[in-house]
Amino acid sequence: MGLVPLEDNWGVGMGQGYVLINKSSKEVITYAFLRASKARELSGNSVTSAITSWYLLKNMGENIQFIEEEKVVDGYTDVTNQIIDELIVNKILIDNGLEVFDEEPIVYMRKLENFWAK
Repeated sequence: MGLVPLEDNWGVGMGQGYVLINKSSKEVITYAFLRASKARELSGNSVTSAITSWYLLKNMGENIQFIEEEKVVDGYTDVTNQIIDELIVNKILIDNGLEVFDEEPIVYMRKLENFWAK
């Protein structure tokens, strides 16, 4: 018996997107505009890993977990851009602008780079 890829073994990575929620402060980190939202992408992408690590370190002791993106309830504040801004100021991420795919309505991806990966 050979190794089985994680998505075949556990059902992870089969198109399921995730967000990080903080039940204590009613905040959410979304990864929709960052080229990653699935389990393998979030773990392997140095930008999303930095966002997640920074948020967890800044909010130690709070009730934080990943959930399926379609299960986010109303009333949570999206703090993704705030965390990205903190990481840019602290020279962890580099902002290379936006990659726009469509103008109306605007469809885009943020072009972020991990400073440490340079």
